[in-house]
Amino acid sequence: MLKAVIVDDEILAINLLETMLKDNAAIAVIGKFLNPLDAIANIPTLQPDILFLDIEMAEMNGIDLASKLGDLAHELDIVFVTAYERYAVDAFSVQARDYILKPIDKARLMKTIDRITLRKEKIHQTDVPIRNEDVHVIDNLQFHVHSGKVYINGGALILSTKEFHILYFLAQRPGEIFHPSDLYKLIWAEDSIGQTQALKVHISNLRKKLEFISGHRAKIVTVRGSGYQFLFD
Repeated sequence: MLKAVIVDDEILAINLLETMLKDNAAIAVIGKFLNPLDAIANIPTLQPDILFLDIEMAEMNGIDLASKLGDLAHELDIVFVTAYERYAVDAFSVQARDYILKPIDKARLMKTIDRITLRKEKIHQTDVPIRNEDVHVIDNLQFHVHSGKVYINGGALILSTKEFHILYFLAQRPGEIFHPSDLYKLIWAEDSIGQTQALKVHISNLRKKLEFISGHRAKIVTVRGSGYQFLFD
């Protein structure tokens, strides 16, 4: 069963979402917070599988809250539930799993839960390793994971788990072109359903970090109309 926490500064919104979630036997609400600061203090102990998070809150913006939870050791799927469309790009920059608009459509909510459940069932099937102390060599490119950092040819990069997975997967197949929807499915272990904004954000972040550490020797390029390609010279 998936464990969920809800954070929203409106009690009616929390109650409505909790009522909807009770109709799904695959999920249980283990925490509800009106104050995002209280959520930050308790989430590491509760270790939920899913965090349903509002964005515009008095004490703290939901995007900022999500960024502060980025270093949690356990796998946390963040689903933003908001009345505003304009935060979508920012939401996916903090690795949001989904972005649901208020008023909540129950069928849409259940579809999100089903996708997260399926992803978690498949996640262990991925062959992309990220074990601490691992060293991987691809051609002349060396990946070394140590104490939460990724070292590429001796230079340190701080990557999110998804960023590392994308980079490592592409680097294993230099020159090969991957369509965004195919790459999304390989990394997220689920269909993109036409929504690859999260992938675009991670690719953009990776490009900046790679350029910082390697100049233009290691890079991810976009092949117009085809997809993404990793090049190393």
